Amino acid sequence: MDPRIIVRIEITKEAWAQIGRLTEKFGMTQLSMHSRMVEWLSAQPDEIRAAVLQKFPVEVKGNVGGMILKRMQREVSS
Repeated sequence: MDPRIIVRIEITKEAWAQIGRLTEKFGMTQLSMHSRMVEWLSAQPDEIRAAVLQKFPVEVKGNVGGMILKRMQREVSS
């Protein structure tokens, strides 16, 4: 098994409750869910990460989803 790094996170009470519901629904631990979310996010293209983390210019905020889909389609077509 690869070595692991333990990190702490800070989330809202609402997010904590939602994660609790999801972990029960999927039968997994909260630690496992957090790990999978971080691993998934780290493997995404920059555009997806920026959208998930809401780190994009305000002027394109409403168009981010469409812009990402168009770019992904261009990459698949190439």
